[in-house]
Amino acid sequence: MYIATAGAIGLLVDSTRIITYFIGGVMLPEMLWYGLLVFIPISFLGAQIAKRIVDKIPQNKFRTVIAIFLLLAGFKILLWP
Repeated sequence: MYIATAGAIGLLVDSTRIITYFIGGVMLPEMLWYGLLVFIPISFLGAQIAKRIVDKIPQNKFRTVIAIFLLLAGFKILLWP
């Protein structure tokens, strides 16, 4: 569920950003458009691989690892904004 939620949020944010750039008239290099066509399917493949890895990890350990990384990210933001 965590991976799906993070993926859905990323998809919404990035889709909105790309649409906003397009409507605002921002011209993207042609290679970047090709990159989008490649990287979007790769991101779904990465999510599937991550799901398989997470399924093998006990939930309490996974939650502990996520909590530690969130704590470290919070400290980083507080100390080095």
